[in-house]
Amino acid sequence: MKHPPYHLRLNKAVDRLLLVDAIRRMDRLERLSDFTYYGLGGPYLDDFRLIYELFPEIKMVSIEEDEDTYKRQEFHLPCGTLRLERAQFKSFLARYEPNDEKSIFWLDYTGLGYGNFEDLMALLGKVSENSMVKITLRAEPRDFLDKQNETLGSGAESFRRQFGAVMPDSAATPPLGFRDFVCLLQDMVQVAAQKALPSAVPLMFQPVSSFYYSDVTGMFTLTGVVCRRDAAADIRKVFQDLHFRNLTWAKPTLINVPVLSTQERLHLQKFLPCPSSAGRTLHEALGYLIDKDKERTEARLKQYADFHRYYPYFMRAVP
Repeated sequence: MKHPPYHLRLNKAVDRLLLVDAIRRMDRLERLSDFTYYGLGGPYLDDFRLIYELFPEIKMVSIEEDEDTYKRQEFHLPCGTLRLERAQFKSFLARYEPNDEKSIFWLDYTGLGYGNFEDLMALLGKVSENSMVKITLRAEPRDFLDKQNETLGSGAESFRRQFGAVMPDSAATPPLGFRDFVCLLQDMVQVAAQKALPSAVPLMFQPVSSFYYSDVTGMFTLTGVVCRRDAAADIRKVFQDLHFRNLTWAKPTLINVPVLSTQERLHLQKFLPCPSSAGRTLHEALGYLIDKDKERTEARLKQYADFHRYYPYFMRAVP
């Protein structure tokens, strides 16, 4: 199976490190040694490598359907405490029984289909209290364009037929803009969560953070905690100091960091953090454009100022 180089994607890497920041706060709810991390690790198992390095006490399980990807996972196994399971996620989910065990799930999908929401609803109905669930979905409005005239056209009807059950308005036309489309996806995740955990049950899904980004392909991702309704305020307090929190289903935050050399980053470091006008300050510090014009350059450098603590280092090694 062909896989994109997720381990070299800047915005994806930032998203991964933001999840780590959220997991760190779960220690305020339960001992991290009581958690098991479940993910769709892909061939390189990068999120598992990171979890093991930072939280070695967390148990880990990777679920993979493809035989060759599974073999690559065996080759890239980062530690002896990670359990690899070769299974379809739906079949794994059918067998999954938490038995009061605390779980952290990352449903890291590369596509967008109604089955993704079915998985989320089934999972939210199973995980134990104070478990964390993160879902990542493809966010490309062009997937639903009428190719003949570049409008939504019949694609909109196809979208409504497929996703109407989780759309806030099943008769609405999905938007063409990237940001508006990810806002719709977040609304759909909220609808799915409410269907899985209706007001009549004692548990609910409390959002923690949500982001959207593009490393060639647009993606939307949201993280939340399954908790008792009467404890939701306490959960929000746990994550109140999370820098990029989203505790109220507000619009997701854009991640769009620039590609910078190590030398550029070291030069900019002395100007961080920027209390105001970060993009302009860092642009003046560099003295040249890093995008098409001044406006785009300053927007990208503002992104770097916002996310520099989560910006990864990619090293080039000569064997």
